[in-house]
Amino acid sequence: MSIRGRRDSEHTGTRKGPVRPETVVDTALALVSRGGLESLTMRRLSDTLGTQPPALYRLFHDKDALVDAMAEAILANALGPLPAASWEDRVSVLAGRLRAAMLGQRDGARIVGGSYSTRRPNLTVADSLLAAMGDAGFTGEEAIWAVTTVFSYVLGEVLEQQQGHLKVDLDEVRASLSPEDYPHLANSALPAILDFDARFAFGLRLIITGLRERTPLPR
Repeated sequence: MSIRGRRDSEHTGTRKGPVRPETVVDTALALVSRGGLESLTMRRLSDTLGTQPPALYRLFHDKDALVDAMAEAILANALGPLPAASWEDRVSVLAGRLRAAMLGQRDGARIVGGSYSTRRPNLTVADSLLAAMGDAGFTGEEAIWAVTTVFSYVLGEVLEQQQGHLKVDLDEVRASLSPEDYPHLANSALPAILDFDARFAFGLRLIITGLRERTPLPR
């Protein structure tokens, strides 16, 4: 048997019946949870599902399409009725839900950040944020920019929490901070950089305060 023949025989697939899109997405997210986004390949996914890669490509024409569907599955966890409250409170609630949804999945921010899906969860989140900005008095391009400002902040904070904190050794950083060379850093509350809940809340308050100051409606 040729090398090609042996390789093909190793991945004949054992699944009986068609695989469903939601099963593929759930399995892909589980693989990422175990090995990170880099570990996800269509070959590994098909092997895990006991099928062949062509069966996956019939559902998702490429890996980017699969990642879009994975992003939608993550964002779906941020959906739900919003409180009958001020636009500021609704933005805070939505931002918190987005953060929780992305933090609930390993590499969640990378998955969502690389997606430009036009499915219901993504559109619903965007529409809800846009409605809040409309109630604040923003229209046209400023309303869109206000939405992207909030979303980009949430995405960046989650990405930092999921990726950056693993590489921070505060003792090592402290040791490298000479008071003569870096007087402000050396005397700062540096450990607060890893208090992700507090820093998220602080930054979100700054953004909402800035939006409130910008809004044309009476305050």
